[in-house]
Amino acid sequence: MINNIFTALAREKTPGAIMEFVLWCAVCFVVLMSLIALAVGNGHVVWILMMLFSVGLAVLMAFRLKAIAMLYSVCVFYAIMFLVHYLCLGLVVGSGESPAVVSTILFVLTLMLSLAVVICAFIQFFSRFRLGTVLTVLVLADSAAILLMQILMYTSEFTDAYMNAEHQIWMNARGYWIGTAGYWGILAVTSVFYACFFWGPIDSRKEKIIMPGGMGKPYGTGSFLGLQGTYGFCTGRMFYLQGRTLTLGSGQGVDIPISDAYVSKVHCAVRFNTTMGFYEVWDQSANGVFLSNGTRLQKGTYNSVRRGSILCIGSQAQQFRLM
Repeated sequence: MINNIFTALAREKTPGAIMEFVLWCAVCFVVLMSLIALAVGNGHVVWILMMLFSVGLAVLMAFRLKAIAMLYSVCVFYAIMFLVHYLCLGLVVGSGESPAVVSTILFVLTLMLSLAVVICAFIQFFSRFRLGTVLTVLVLADSAAILLMQILMYTSEFTDAYMNAEHQIWMNARGYWIGTAGYWGILAVTSVFYACFFWGPIDSRKEKIIMPGGMGKPYGTGSFLGLQGTYGFCTGRMFYLQGRTLTLGSGQGVDIPISDAYVSKVHCAVRFNTTMGFYEVWDQSANGVFLSNGTRLQKGTYNSVRRGSILCIGSQAQQFRLM
């Protein structure tokens, strides 16, 4: 079964999955705001791009491509949309006059901060270096800087009172506030996503996207990772992770169905932590998940389990080996 935000919400019911769903709903609301701005602004290019980029982020979040969504969000909204918004809405003044020096300096400083965010994001997701805390702080600071700059862009004087008033009228005619509020909403979603990913409940086990030449895969995270039925209903069968979280249970819709009275409908979930090199097992059953030595895994949290271990699902009658 394809791993997406809805199945995660139904299976895991963790604070992280709930937070992901809330943030996804917020992005969908931004798409709606972009449509309204597009209608009010007579199809202005800023709101067209805003809508398309927001839809792209919503799709990535829906399929839980978290690392890709985070890299996408900073590249698109902190670099591209920031420049497009400023160039299309901040520099178009009535007679071609230039903005005030303070506005230009603030723009340059914010642009440099945005570039720093993008560079740190690439380093974080494409190398061995871990810049999660630094990256999160930069994202929060850049969001605040963009918010401040866009407020000043609307309220501060450009050349004189007349020109500033004319510029405000021009922006209002293009759905400036509804569209810009949507943009701020995306910045808020990205900031919360980063904070929850590196500091909070959203699972950050997939911190890397791809490593050239096999970098970042010290534990051999190939397609052979998975579960092998060694005793019981699934004896001899192989179930490969392929980067997913597999669910086991006796109910409909699970990845590994097990017909057994001691197995709950959604008994447990198994995934592989590429950073630590361990499997992680989440138990939410009534009868528990045990290791071959009789140790019961803690319920309601992810338990680290070594490769090669035997899992007993509900009882000794259903056993799987973690390959």
